[in-house]
This record gives sequence, C-alpha cells and structure tokens, in this order.
Amino acid sequence: MTIPENEQLYRAAKIRDILQEELQDGEDLANEARSMVGYLLQEKKGYAPEEIRKGLAFEVQLGGETAWSSADFLVSLNNRPAMVIKCAAGSLDSRERQAVAAARVIASPPLPIAVVADPVSAEVLDVASGKVVGEGFGAIPTEEQLQAIVAEQKTMPLDPKRLEKEKRILLAFDAIKCCVPQGGDGGGVQIGEPGKP
Repeated sequence: MTIPENEQLYRAAKIRDILQEELQDGEDLANEARSMVGYLLQEKKGYAPEEIRKGLAFEVQLGGETAWSSADFLVSLNNRPAMVIKCAAGSLDSRERQAVAAARVIASPPLPIAVVADPVSAEVLDVASGKVVGEGFGAIPTEEQLQAIVAEQKTMPLDPKRLEKEKRILLAFDAIKCCVPQGGDGGGVQIGEPGKP
C-alpha cells in the first residue's frame, strides 16, 4: 500500500515543523544560559567587563583549510585568555569534550579552565586532564580563583600533532550544529583574535 503524495507532503511538513520547534526551544534555552552566565561573571564572580568577551568567533587552521569555531564567553586576565565557556540547552556531559578542545585550540598555550553551562547547572573542566573538577554555578572560578589557577599553570604549548587532533575534535562537534552563536539579544558575534577587542 502506497501513501498518497499529498499525505507524504503533509507528513514531511509536520516533521519539519516539529524539528524547527525543537531547534528553537534549544536555542532559547542556550540563550537563557548565556544570560545567566553573563550576569554571574560580572555580578557574582568579580570579573570586569573588559575581561569578558561574549560571542567570540575564532579561526581554526587545519591543513590548508580555514574553518571557524566559537565560544559563548572568553575570560582573559591581564590580556591572556584563561577560561572559555560554552552554553547549551542541556546534556552538559555531551559538551565536555567540545569545551576542552576549544580551550586547547583557542590559544597557545591552552587555557587552564573550560566550562559548559545550561540554564540549570554548569560543569568546570580542568583542560590539562579533561576532567570535571566542579559542578554547579558556584564552581565557576571567581576572578581571584582564576588568577591563582593561571599562576600555577604550566605554560607549555600543545605538541603539533595533538593540536591537530584537538582541532579535528572541535570542528567535528561544530559540524553537528552550527557553532556561531547569534544570541537572543541580537548581539551577534565578535570576530577576532582572543585577547584583542
């Protein structure tokens, strides 16, 4: 038994509408997380506005190709990138590896801290080990705590082969979903080098 063409078209349109609604719901939740994290960094964690870059898009050179990736927030101390934050709609554990790869690629030497956040919680990751070292918004380092972490960091660049692997991991995650955040406030992204306005 074959399905009439008009019923096939109706089903396809219905599936498309459901998927678009789910994507919009996910983006709304990610925007909520971005708003919460932005407020938290300045009002509760002690970072100055000039230490926080929101919606940063950055180049990723892989072989002879140039691609783009992004971070929802990049926190710099003394003009040195120190913490990257990626916001999502949920399922933080599925975003951990992406955030660690971003922290390893965005600057050399790699940033010491990566964070993944949704509207409900956050996970803080030690970039060197890739392990979760804190859970919840309270675990996101204050400006003073991040200063201490940076002071203790061994400033060794990644081996070129390891860096290439991290770039591939980051771009694979980005290919799953468009990586450049637009933001609910229409702010778009800042394209440029990390640590430079």
